[in-house]
Amino acid sequence: MNKVNKAYHGWWVVFCAFVIALYGWGLGFYGLSLYLVALHKAHGWSPATISSAITFYYIAGAFLVMQVGDVIQKRGARLVVMVGVMLMGLGVLGLTVIDRPWQLYLAFAVMIPGWAAMGGGSINTLIAQWFNRRRGLAASLALNGATCGGLLFAPAFAWAIDSLGFPTACLAAVAFVLATMCPLAAIVLRQRHAGEHDAGDEKSTHYDGGEPMSRAELLRQPGYLTMLGAFSLGLLAQISFITHQVAFLEPTLGLKGAGWAVSLTSVSALAGRLVIGMVIDRVDRRGASAAVLCVQVSSMVVLLSSTSTGALYLGCVLFGFGVGNLITLPGLIVQQEFPRRDFARAVSLNVAINQLVAALGPYLLGVLHDMSGSYRTSLMACLVLQAAAAVLVLWRPSAVARDA
Repeated sequence: MNKVNKAYHGWWVVFCAFVIALYGWGLGFYGLSLYLVALHKAHGWSPATISSAITFYYIAGAFLVMQVGDVIQKRGARLVVMVGVMLMGLGVLGLTVIDRPWQLYLAFAVMIPGWAAMGGGSINTLIAQWFNRRRGLAASLALNGATCGGLLFAPAFAWAIDSLGFPTACLAAVAFVLATMCPLAAIVLRQRHAGEHDAGDEKSTHYDGGEPMSRAELLRQPGYLTMLGAFSLGLLAQISFITHQVAFLEPTLGLKGAGWAVSLTSVSALAGRLVIGMVIDRVDRRGASAAVLCVQVSSMVVLLSSTSTGALYLGCVLFGFGVGNLITLPGLIVQQEFPRRDFARAVSLNVAINQLVAALGPYLLGVLHDMSGSYRTSLMACLVLQAAAAVLVLWRPSAVARDA
């Protein structure tokens, strides 16, 4: 790597985005299961009561996620991220002082802008401001922070809750996040200077003039719809399986064995995103997406065909390979098929709709389990959804013409 590459500020942005994703997913995604357990123990509220507020968090949050790309373009990443981090921390602290179930909704409402500012739409927009040709590698490295949020941050947070108590652990976690994230964002997240570019970051071949498409116009683009539909189906299956993974594995592997399987899934997700990140800038991105989905289809086949310990662990490893990539790949397809001017809005809309659809998955999988008496029907449903997503993402209808 030459001196120009070493000096390129975009790689510092990737590091900052990694930390944003680490904290965002740690507090705003994986942390939700920890809040559920802690609040149930502290107040005796039923899991259904707490889960309803979590569902509100995802559904209401999706509408804010739709706006985050535009807001970053207008107001700048530094302001959006710093305000988001503060609101996320304030909402988490709010969970430690509430004493009525309805107050859950207030605390989660405060967290929602934080989740939008630290989630997938925001990360993709940050990376897009600094990278073009090597965006696949940059986005993969940055979004590995999300995987590490589950692999590192969440277990450390869980240990703190168990050792220090819920209020003290939340105060310590929020203080640590604010003390490290805010200075980093203030220093790193600046505007890109004119002419500042990395050797692998040549200008886009797309025409970037004119106004970006509206959300309604994007939803009239056949190519956008096939991508949106494919990743909505894929993430619906993925989030559903992750939610029920321990419950499915525990009867055979035991609770500790199921925990190891979840860890293997996370490690595989980290490896899978790195592998795809190293090649994605040189291959067809829809084809790569279909391949990743087919790996997850094979994981369902393995899990359905055998109940041996080795097969269950293998199935989880195969499934994990696609976990992180389904978050990274939509933005890379948008980059390949749409002008730069449309990127922030197109990616934010995709993340929001994916979140809305995926929020229904855990409930639907639970219903299938209750109706059939086992998880076999649920896993078959995941297999069908992933196979349909793999076929749909390969469909490349002609784009609707639009004047710049």
